[in-house]
Amino acid sequence: VENSSLCRCGKETVRSSLTLLFTMHYPEHNSQGEFKVKSQGLEISSWPEGEELSAAEEDAGASLYDLVVTVPHVLDARTGGNLIAHIKVGETYHQRKEGVTHQQWYLFNDFLIEPIDKTEAAQFDVSWKVPAILYYAKRNYHTKYDLRIKNPIDASVLLTEASLARKQRKSHATFIPLMVSEMPQAGDLVGLDAEFVTLNQEEAELRSDGTKSTIKPSQMSVARITCVRGQGPNEGVPFIDDYISTQEQVVDYLTQYSGIKPGDLDAKISSKHLTTLKSTYLKLRFLIDTGVRFAGHGLQKDFRVINLLVLKDQVVDTVYLFHLPRKRMISLRFLAWYFLDLNIQGETHDSIEDARTALQLYRKYLELSRSGGNDEVRKVLKGLYEKGRQLDWKAPESDAAGDGQGSPKSAAVFPSVMGL
Repeated sequence: VENSSLCRCGKETVRSSLTLLFTMHYPEHNSQGEFKVKSQGLEISSWPEGEELSAAEEDAGASLYDLVVTVPHVLDARTGGNLIAHIKVGETYHQRKEGVTHQQWYLFNDFLIEPIDKTEAAQFDVSWKVPAILYYAKRNYHTKYDLRIKNPIDASVLLTEASLARKQRKSHATFIPLMVSEMPQAGDLVGLDAEFVTLNQEEAELRSDGTKSTIKPSQMSVARITCVRGQGPNEGVPFIDDYISTQEQVVDYLTQYSGIKPGDLDAKISSKHLTTLKSTYLKLRFLIDTGVRFAGHGLQKDFRVINLLVLKDQVVDTVYLFHLPRKRMISLRFLAWYFLDLNIQGETHDSIEDARTALQLYRKYLELSRSGGNDEVRKVLKGLYEKGRQLDWKAPESDAAGDGQGSPKSAAVFPSVMGL
């Protein structure tokens, strides 16, 4: 790159620098097996792929590094563009996930993750795809270091912690932390529900043909996480009921659907158990790494918004348990009324109630499966859809639920927190 400065006196000063790379292509193999990184005015020869250093070179302190991550900036004049990542995922993941030993490049673009060819990972063009980060790792470092996956999060994250809210009192407690003897093990069942608030509304425009085009999707933030015990004498009793404190401006609390009210996330005036997002993430990460199974309604979507990766066999989503192919998804409220004779979500959603109900529905599904197998389940689901069409998918109101706390049956299924 040449920087030219022209003085008013007419003198021109030219300075050369190598601060930018233009149209980089990698890898490009030649007849000798080497590949080169090329750019305007710059050429870097790299070590032949698959070859190792000689003993003399290793003794001299030489090391080989492989490209494992590239982070380009994809330009967009309207939105300013966004960062994406190309990551070379190693053998450890594929061995654990798919039972095969190989490495693969993946594209990470927000929630889109898909395999790509290695040449795509390192092809850049400054007109639209500008390299921002190139990350190299020392070759064969796994032979010298213990890279087995360990759980760095201690079980103590699930024990008692102080609330950020100044006004919270023990009389307002909605959960009981786990005791050491209750620590979850792999395969244990946990009821989970999450509630969200909106930080930024969706931005969209109407095209000339009448269709809507989304310019910027709405931004959701997790506001409450509830986990309830899935087995044992205290089954159904919450051990996590965290309200997530946020410094962001909330534009919509979605109270009708989330049960979150203005002030619930404010440490100065909230009476809830208020925590940081990091604190709650640590708890969920510990449960995921331990190998517990989560039961809930719409869990796959919840984990996606929370931005946590959970293996499929760890998620029991009642949305899909009670669903026939090519049919509509059914609400938790209607399922609770039909199968459990419960009237929930009267005025607003309650995270504890939803998590408990999902647990009971999973128990009901297991009961149906044991009694008659898949044929019995399918028969029951056909009756469910028929009843739903008759009632227009609206659960009848129950007089017993006039107190807004659900039906008497729902209150008797699980022990209360204050009673314990």
